[in-house]
Amino acid sequence: MSENPRQLEKEQVVKLLNILAERIYVGKYDFDLGSNKLEERLRKGDVVIPDHHLRAVRLSREEVLYNVLRYVRDMVKQFFLVQGRVIEDAELFQQRFPEQLWGLLSKLVQAIANLPVWVNKQLSGTVFGGKQDHEYWKIIFETGKDRAGQAVLAKPLNLNELIA
Repeated sequence: MSENPRQLEKEQVVKLLNILAERIYVGKYDFDLGSNKLEERLRKGDVVIPDHHLRAVRLSREEVLYNVLRYVRDMVKQFFLVQGRVIEDAELFQQRFPEQLWGLLSKLVQAIANLPVWVNKQLSGTVFGGKQDHEYWKIIFETGKDRAGQAVLAKPLNLNELIA
């Protein structure tokens, strides 16, 4: 008897969200500090913001998380491709992920969460100074620089290096 693909999809998306929560938010995000005008407060020096909270807030930005999830998608597709299986995006979570893949996804999310960019307070007026579009962070992840050529990452993100 085969699994219901929609039920499997739901279970695996929940498991992925739990990985994101554990690696980025649980025990790190401070509800008392919140995220309202955090970058502005940081620039003004009004409050000391712990690195773990700043990391959680910055990774929560929609345009950032969108691009983090692109790497998750690519990791899943690469994993199955190496096994000789081509998976369509629409069916991504409808294939049972083996434990090895879950381990790689956890490692990937942790590696991205550990990047120094998320706790670099000097970037509050530039890179994190306003809402950006998805393409902005796609460019940063792929080149290490923003559109203006300012270095944001030490080097472009490489999927294989992130899970090494």
